[in-house]
Amino acid sequence: MEPAHDEQTGLLTRTQIAHRLRVSRPAVSNWARRYEDFPTPVRSGDAELFREAEIGRWLVTRGLRPRQLLKGERAGTTYADRFGRATGRRGTATKSARILSPQIEDGDRQAVDQLMDRLADRVRGPAAMADFVNLCLFVMYVRHAEPEQWRRIEHLMAAGEQAQNVKGLLGSLGDMARETLRQHGDRTDMRGSLLNLQPRSWDDLIAAVHTAARAGVGAFQLVWESFSVREGLQSSEFCSPVGLASLAADLMLAPGEKATVLDPYTRGGEMLAAAYRHVGDAGGTVYGETLDGRLQSVASLYLLHLGVRPKVSSNRSDRWPPLREHHADVVLTNPPFNMSDAPGPGRRTGNWPYGAPPRGNDNFAWVQYVLQALVPGGRAAVVMPVKAGNSVNAAEREIRAALVRTGVVESVIVLPPHLFSATPVPVSLWLLRRVERPVREDVLFVDAQGLGEKRRRRRVLRDTDSAAITEVVRAWFDRAGGPEPGEDVLRTADQGFSVTSVLRKDIVGEEYSLHPGDYLGGGHYGAAPVAARLGEAEDAVAAYGDRVRLLDQREPGLEYGYRPGSGPDHWEEKTLVQLCEIRPGLSYTRLPASARTADAGVPLIFPQDFVGGRIVDEPRHRVSWQMAERFKKFEVHANDIVCVRTGAQQQPALVSSSQEAWLLSANVTRLRVLRTAEIDPRYLHAYLGLRHAREWMSHRAAATAAPSLRSEALGHLPVRFPPIEQQRRCVELLRDLHQSAEAYASYASALGGLRAELAEHLLHGSVESL
Repeated sequence: MEPAHDEQTGLLTRTQIAHRLRVSRPAVSNWARRYEDFPTPVRSGDAELFREAEIGRWLVTRGLRPRQLLKGERAGTTYADRFGRATGRRGTATKSARILSPQIEDGDRQAVDQLMDRLADRVRGPAAMADFVNLCLFVMYVRHAEPEQWRRIEHLMAAGEQAQNVKGLLGSLGDMARETLRQHGDRTDMRGSLLNLQPRSWDDLIAAVHTAARAGVGAFQLVWESFSVREGLQSSEFCSPVGLASLAADLMLAPGEKATVLDPYTRGGEMLAAAYRHVGDAGGTVYGETLDGRLQSVASLYLLHLGVRPKVSSNRSDRWPPLREHHADVVLTNPPFNMSDAPGPGRRTGNWPYGAPPRGNDNFAWVQYVLQALVPGGRAAVVMPVKAGNSVNAAEREIRAALVRTGVVESVIVLPPHLFSATPVPVSLWLLRRVERPVREDVLFVDAQGLGEKRRRRRVLRDTDSAAITEVVRAWFDRAGGPEPGEDVLRTADQGFSVTSVLRKDIVGEEYSLHPGDYLGGGHYGAAPVAARLGEAEDAVAAYGDRVRLLDQREPGLEYGYRPGSGPDHWEEKTLVQLCEIRPGLSYTRLPASARTADAGVPLIFPQDFVGGRIVDEPRHRVSWQMAERFKKFEVHANDIVCVRTGAQQQPALVSSSQEAWLLSANVTRLRVLRTAEIDPRYLHAYLGLRHAREWMSHRAAATAAPSLRSEALGHLPVRFPPIEQQRRCVELLRDLHQSAEAYASYASALGGLRAELAEHLLHGSVESL
């Protein structure tokens, strides 16, 4: 959550500065980046705060251009004048900034990781993951926005501790959630959704509620993103990245603009929330449509969570209505990629002024629906897959031709890859305008693939990225700067993106391609490499190099941690059955293939889940919690060892703590070290990975028609081992060497990446060797 404005110390966040100046937050970030004399921030935790007095003094010399003046402001007004006048309504701006710009803290990530891991499976049982997400999002909303309702929930949990009536608590939560949404026009059956959940115990349900409640406001988005990744959602279901939504709003809306904004495919409400930051204080309207009732509840809760009254409906008269149903000034939307419900009735009733889209793909159906929803002169930002810009489909090419000829397309921005958690599909942002005839002769193309910051498994657009793009595009809209028709502007060293303006007649010669790469030297010498990518490669080499050097700091003379030994003559030797309980997995008759699922429940361990002596974190097969309860003696615990029972032999796997209570399939055997055995399970695991041990097991398994290692045969495997302290020293040395091997492998990979990126720069002349 954004820190509130401090009345005594006069500290402001970037968002609060932007609200008081009626500019976008990226504009403030852009000032901080461009001007060396911009006030230096002070830090409060992870937040950067600015002293109000210093900001006021800095703004004195910043005059407003005539087109930047608001109603009532005269020529000669400065930003300092506007900043000072905003002091009287500071409380409102602060509240808006605090609600609409939640920060994601480390604790939020930890809470969401706990929720969306095994706790989710323990609470939902066979129910859909979406039902568990509804529970989490509702609890998060109530905890931060409805204190009275949260106290009711706490009372229900305390009162139900004795009876532990799980269904009773879920029913009460469902009633509260349903009533909350209905007060805001959302008819989603939240009670039915929450009653689908089948928690394994009262404690599991209470743990989920408390974990969701302790997460900060920023965790709301993380839950939906985690859901997208975990469930492998289709492009119609996953959420829009917040950075992408903010960029679309910054490009289409000016702060304080009174406009009607529509998102005809609302997803989780991110586009509407971004739009509200611009138009909310001016009395503008934001509303949306959804074709999925499940997403409607998510969008409503997300907007409520941010303090925005949701106006989201799912009552479109037809998939593609023949008559226009909206009169929006601006449309911001992220429709489904490369999907279609054809040959449904919508294809027969749709209105296609730019040409009928192909039946197998709705990309250009959405473009035309958006244009029809606009008032004359209205603008839209539509997220599109990159390949839509130069697809070879004849129908799509004809639609692109019509869009270019009529001047509808103003700009196309190709965005960084991996923006979405759930898909690597590269996307672009199409900026459209509803016009009857062209008002300009060119189209602006922007290649911003080099922007963004890598976080975990995806890239994130930063405020500075949005500010840099917005500055160029809005200047081009106003023709107060930006490239002239046909002029290339290659921004590389510090901004990391390329821009060019192309005449419409030249687009005709490129098969009406709307792919920026066809005009910015994509694949041809001339487009400068991206400085940010070289910096990332250098950072990776430095980070992995530091890791390698840290591991190499060993005691002098003991660099490798071992010395000549006295031999195994005095070591103890026992058979495996004397050291372990040996348990084969569930037979196919007791657990047939029809009982497995890839969705909810307890993971099943198969040989194909073994990788390098470990079990993968995402196994392919599961069984329901109810069925798993019947087979508890086939569970695995941390430091159990799992061997191949049926099939080709491979290195046995050691069970980690995160795999506690997973189940054995018929193809594996579990080894559990006896409490009386003086052998470390990690030592035994390493021993079973030795060449002679694996050959011993392979020969016994090969003695049958189909490779199968029976428990009785496995029990005869001889194991030789030293005293327990020596075993532990052996294990620790092997662990250290394994860590070093991984570190060196990562370092080598990083060096390879740096070499490839450096070649791009050296052979382009943007850097040179010393």
